[in-house]
Amino acid sequence: MKTIVHKIRLKDVSQRLAFRDWVETTDYRACESLDSVAAFDVVEVSDAADAPFHFIEIIRLSSVEAFNVDMQTPLFQSLVSRFSEMADVVEEIEGERIGLGYAIFK
Repeated sequence: MKTIVHKIRLKDVSQRLAFRDWVETTDYRACESLDSVAAFDVVEVSDAADAPFHFIEIIRLSSVEAFNVDMQTPLFQSLVSRFSEMADVVEEIEGERIGLGYAIFK
């Protein structure tokens, strides 16, 4: 399974709560309807104005080919547009998950 990790830097750290709200109310819900996305998480790592990045997002894909198709949809493009108003991806890392991993969610 392909995993993509983005380091995200807010354009204006005072918009941190607005970004968090958008992630929870819009981004997460929209990604549920993208067949190519098997899992998606955003993690806040800093609220400091001078931090090199403020969040990371972890995207696990069921299919790279399907993700390439999903990226062309109006839904995905609307997410990119809103994201770009608030933040920038400052680094992207891609890799393959080893085995099934481990998770417990309570």
